[in-house]
Amino acid sequence: MKSNQLVSIIMTCLNGEKYLRESISSIINQTYKHWEIIFVDNNSTDQSKNIILSYGDDRIKYFKLNCTLNLGSVRNLALSKCSGEFISFLDVDDIWHKLKLEKQIEKFANENHIDVLYTNYYKFNKKYKEKIEKNLFNGKCQDKIIISYINGLPLTAWLTL
Repeated sequence: MKSNQLVSIIMTCLNGEKYLRESISSIINQTYKHWEIIFVDNNSTDQSKNIILSYGDDRIKYFKLNCTLNLGSVRNLALSKCSGEFISFLDVDDIWHKLKLEKQIEKFANENHIDVLYTNYYKFNKKYKEKIEKNLFNGKCQDKIIISYINGLPLTAWLTL
């Protein structure tokens, strides 16, 4: 596998202007540069559209909905617009470490049979930054995703960063 494959980053937004610049900057500042953003504006009434279009970057694909849909519907629409070999999700109020994509693509390029990559994360508060250790195999949502995905197939997951 080549390590220059396109990563489609799905961002959905409903009035997300407060943290949007920080979130987009965390993508633009990635050391891995072969990405596209599939940005679906879920009928925002704030300045989200102006913020995202202000970047003038051809890798950012903007789609505006005329009515507000549930998150699952918006993400399914975004998935249909992706061109990348890999898919990643970033919420407009989250940021990425600058090495996130590089480390994950490197892991896909160097390991056989990886299906899912995930990371620990930091939770920010006005008073502190707390590292949250995430275990993919805990929680109802993850269990349902894994059970429907596996359906008799092996699943290998790697933790990065």
